[in-house]
This record gives sequence, C-alpha cells and structure tokens, in this order.
Amino acid sequence: MFFASAGHAALYDYPTARGLQTVAEDVWDRGGIVAAVCHGPVILPGIIDSKTGKSIIEGKTVTGFTIEGEIVLNVFEKLKSDKVIPVVEAVSYSSPMHPFDDYSITAGRVITGANPASARSAAERAVKAFNGLQEAKGQKPSIAA
Repeated sequence: MFFASAGHAALYDYPTARGLQTVAEDVWDRGGIVAAVCHGPVILPGIIDSKTGKSIIEGKTVTGFTIEGEIVLNVFEKLKSDKVIPVVEAVSYSSPMHPFDDYSITAGRVITGANPASARSAAERAVKAFNGLQEAKGQKPSIAA
C-alpha cells in the first residue's frame, strides 16, 4: 500500500516527485492500493499504470483539499502567485459539502480523502480495500483497521 499524506508543501513537491511516483507505480503494478489525503492527491496524475501507459486516475474521480479551504486558511493568493496547481485542478474532482467535512472516496484501488478530517476515513477505506485484495487472493487479511 502507498499512502501520500500531505500539507501545502505537497502542492509544490508531489507533481514532480518521480521517486515517490515510482514507488507508487511499483505498488500499483503489483496490484496494491494507492491512497492520498488532503493535498496528497496532486501526486496521482504522475503515477502511471505500466499496462495502460496512463495515469492510475484516468477515468476516476478523486477528492482532496478544496479551494474554499485554501481561502479560509488565507493561502489561496500565495498558491496562485507561486503558480502551483491546486488539487481541484490536478484531478477529476469530487468535493465535500463543506471544506472541512470528513469526506473520502474509493475508486477501485485508488483511495482519497479531502482534508485532515478525512485522514481516518481514507485510511480505513485503504485498509478495507487492502484486506479485500488479500481475501480475494485467498490470504488472511493482514492489516487491522
């Protein structure tokens, strides 16, 4: 399992973090789970499925930190001036009702959470998906939620 947690620095680093993307690609190619929360989903477009040559989120909807949240935290203008791409522009996006609501999504083997309040539900979804893969292989689930 690969889990990209994040803060605002991820917006600057993750889109070009080939080392981390390569680790996630290896997990994906071996049939594993790739998860991200908050600003972490900006790493997902750069994680390529070796079988299709496309991003693992091609055709999938994910979530991550909202523009409204950036405005509330008073960092949106700084992000714009630095020309970083917010999560909502980097992926096919689904938003929580309110910027700080617990909100997570399972899209096959891709799990995402919208914000820090979503870290637990995203992690629980990732564990559930991982254990489901183990059971499908006839193995005992090895991670407890």
